[in-house]
Amino acid sequence: MTEKSTFVSASGMAETYFAMTSRPGADFRSELEGLLERYARQAGDSVCVWLRFHVSDVANQAAILRECVGEFVPVVGQAPANGARIALEAWHLPAGTPLSVQESCRKLSLKNYRQLYFCAPELKSAGSAAQTGEEFAFAEKLLAQEGGSIPENLQRTWLYCRDIDNNYAGLVTSRRERFRALGLTEQTHYVASTGIEGQSDPFHRLVRMDSFALFGHKPEQIQYLEALDHLSPTHYYGVTFERATRICYGDRSHYYLSGTASIDRNGTILFPGDVARQTQRLLENAEALLTEGGGTLDDLKQAVIYLRDPADRGVVTEVLDSWLSPKTARIIVRGSVCRPGWLVEMDGIAVNAAGDPGFKEFA
Repeated sequence: MTEKSTFVSASGMAETYFAMTSRPGADFRSELEGLLERYARQAGDSVCVWLRFHVSDVANQAAILRECVGEFVPVVGQAPANGARIALEAWHLPAGTPLSVQESCRKLSLKNYRQLYFCAPELKSAGSAAQTGEEFAFAEKLLAQEGGSIPENLQRTWLYCRDIDNNYAGLVTSRRERFRALGLTEQTHYVASTGIEGQSDPFHRLVRMDSFALFGHKPEQIQYLEALDHLSPTHYYGVTFERATRICYGDRSHYYLSGTASIDRNGTILFPGDVARQTQRLLENAEALLTEGGGTLDDLKQAVIYLRDPADRGVVTEVLDSWLSPKTARIIVRGSVCRPGWLVEMDGIAVNAAGDPGFKEFA
């Protein structure tokens, strides 16, 4: 299984996606050092635009990560399903790519576009609803400082919720209210998103939202993918996010798949209790979303698979191996999905050369 997947445009600009898991070792530090060594060797002199670590014990391991990697370390408590202690996902562009890193934000400044990857550095409120509101308030403030807004610029969020079975309802309500206040409804659009169980540091942080915002684009470059012959609109069951988003550039398209699970066009969970068939269905749904935007599963460069029960790893891996390209970098971690009946979920990023010359190149 590959740990690195690269797309190269017709002009020769490469982008590389990583999804890597440590080899089980004596302790966290030794696993981390081994993983970072492999990662650095494969990354070479390319520029890390964003990265995220998934760890088995965030309360005790976050400080070691900051010591080894730096203070701004996006980290979520989601143990790798293979019994290891740490995994990572990252996106790199060629050496010399202009990137600035601040306490809670990474800013990519290309010739034609700007991108921001960010997270609120701390939360002062209590409860998942209040903390979700605080996350979105931080996003609004940061985007306004950059001359933008959530409706125009926010393209993707990853929401990690501690004890999702008890705290997700507050997150959902707060996000829905925030979007309504911003004028975002099912008649306009929402934001592609993953909402999954994951612990944050410190322990009283019930919600962590990692975000991606784009600047310099035209509204018509954004396509919201629905695949209504396979999946229901998310508002059918009370949540407010887009199934997937395609961003079309002059020379390529990026596809951001939200957390995708075994669901049908009526919003019903399919194959309860059968993780193999649920995995097949989520892959069918992901394929339908990509096809609607002119892509395929073979375009998937990076995937994160979330399991409610890590004991299902072997069964799920067999299904993934039969569906996904061996060139797709992927990790499998423990993360309960927002509805208890779902045993497995996947999100991912796909890239292909299906661009539109009427738009500026990704450069």
